[in-house]
Amino acid sequence: MTVSTQSHIRISLNESPCFEVNCKLIGELIAEFKGKATGMRVLADGKMEGSYAGAGKLLGKEASIMATAVFALMPTGVNMIEGNGVEMTAEGESVMHKFDGIGWSTGKGLKASIRGAVYFMTSSPSLVSLNKIVGVWEWENEENGDFVVKVWAWK
Repeated sequence: MTVSTQSHIRISLNESPCFEVNCKLIGELIAEFKGKATGMRVLADGKMEGSYAGAGKLLGKEASIMATAVFALMPTGVNMIEGNGVEMTAEGESVMHKFDGIGWSTGKGLKASIRGAVYFMTSSPSLVSLNKIVGVWEWENEENGDFVVKVWAWK
């Protein structure tokens, strides 16, 4: 079986017959935020909870973000992550989101890489298209808690 990793995929079993699929799974960048961890705590069950705040853009609009995530360390050293958050645009529109993913340490302190999916909920007319988007995200955390998160539409 051969599989190409480019946006044009050719799949063949036993090298013949084959079929080809043109696909682009990741769509446009819909959000990008920069910010900082604002709090961390250990929960009674041994999980960690982190809170984050930042600013950036959501669908091209200036916005702020606040989120809280719960991290469960797995035996493999990878963290399973789930959380909730809210974005507020400069015009006062709000979007709630739920997310989950996995992350791993990439250095000292809070330095980590995290990847996952996010689901949006809003009644704002100019942002209502988010309700039908599954976002895929990349989060890079620095040792001091500074972060950058980017979200793309999953087609």
